[in-house]
Amino acid sequence: MKKIIFAVILAISVSCNVDEPYAPPSNPQQAILGKWELIEIGNWPNMYKNTPWGYKEYLKDSIIGIYEYETGEYYISNMKYWIDSLFHEKYIREDGYVLIQNHSYVFYEDKMRMKILDVLPIFETFIYQRKK
Repeated sequence: MKKIIFAVILAISVSCNVDEPYAPPSNPQQAILGKWELIEIGNWPNMYKNTPWGYKEYLKDSIIGIYEYETGEYYISNMKYWIDSLFHEKYIREDGYVLIQNHSYVFYEDKMRMKILDVLPIFETFIYQRKK
């Protein structure tokens, strides 16, 4: 009888793991929402650690907010974003020039991996950590 009670208690304690890993929403429009710090840069799979300078905040209305740690300043950037099969960021410069940057993307755990497409940068892959 003691063995059965022990087995039941063990089964309950194993199934009630509060440290389950974060799983992003399956809808990328929901998964992107929130604050993200850039933690690694490189050319996948050769990545280098990056000390975050601040974070980007992706808001529901396709606007990107930016917070800089050094200055303590939060502002709404001149960037917009949208997601379909790719992740797109639209930059509008002060002179009116518009640049659209396309990325492939993967959400996993509490991270996001983005790879720049359409250009030949020094570093093409960026890994962001969701900021809690």
